[in-house]
Amino acid sequence: IKTDHFIPLFGLSPKLGPIADWGLEIEKNAIKVDNSQNYQTNIPGIFAIGDVNTYPEKLKLILCGFHEATLMCQAAYRIINPDKKYILKYTTVSGIDGFDGSRKESPKAVVQSIT
Repeated sequence: IKTDHFIPLFGLSPKLGPIADWGLEIEKNAIKVDNSQNYQTNIPGIFAIGDVNTYPEKLKLILCGFHEATLMCQAAYRIINPDKKYILKYTTVSGIDGFDGSRKESPKAVVQSIT
């Protein structure tokens, strides 16, 4: 995918740096996003996820960041491919290894019904 910028950052206290001058709507040193739709900023095509964004009832938890990333990627896909149907793909496991070396398998009927 061709982009102008892709800026992955890691940090628990975001420092916006030059991003602060892009014309993004900023609130308390965080980028405001439309979380009800797609985590897009006030500038179309610019998204913000994770600790750098803010919206009503924002929780700064890593789990929430993963959730935001998933929804944002789906929204970006729809923008990039407006005429294609989006099909959610996921992974699952058929069994789990225990700490004692044992293995518990899911019933095959369950695995087949979700794959």
